[in-house]
Amino acid sequence: MKGDLRWRLGRFLSRLLMGFLWGVGLKGMKGIPDGPVIVAANHSSYMDPPLIMALWPREIFFVAHGGLFKNALFGAFLRFFHGLPLPGAYKEAHRLLTEGYDIGIFPEGGRNRLPDVKRGAFRMSLKTGAPVMLFYIHNNDGFPPLKWLRWFFFRDLYMEFITTLDPRDFPSEDEMVEAFKRAILPVHLKHQGKGKEEKE
Repeated sequence: MKGDLRWRLGRFLSRLLMGFLWGVGLKGMKGIPDGPVIVAANHSSYMDPPLIMALWPREIFFVAHGGLFKNALFGAFLRFFHGLPLPGAYKEAHRLLTEGYDIGIFPEGGRNRLPDVKRGAFRMSLKTGAPVMLFYIHNNDGFPPLKWLRWFFFRDLYMEFITTLDPRDFPSEDEMVEAFKRAILPVHLKHQGKGKEEKE
């Protein structure tokens, strides 16, 4: 397997944790476009990046909130496993895309903020020509350790491919944002409704 040693180690550990312990899976994706892509997903938990790392077959870097790097030890850990702190992350992500690497990003700009969506991922897509592959992470809401036990027994944590947004199809980042919302919000609302029914 090609890729930086740090990424290979991170992917191995993520697959060991997420795959063996919780049985995560990837549904609906049949292939990846040639060249670098931006992996965009909803964001419910700190477990989202290791989940993507476990399932994504190519070396990937993640744009992350700068506050996560304030603790020197944890910040060094995140950087070691390909975390890119804001501010400054987009400049570095742009450079990495032009060098052929994939970038992971959560367009909500934080956890559980849909339908709010930031423009950074789509601006970067238009500037670099990298398509945005959109995924929805199911059943990563809730609180540990209860959700960890649910994953272990029910194996219901998974990532679903929704669609690919090609920047050549969009004249502006605003139109890409709206396309992102049109694609992800129906899945999100359906998932939220399912969660309410299960609680009732």
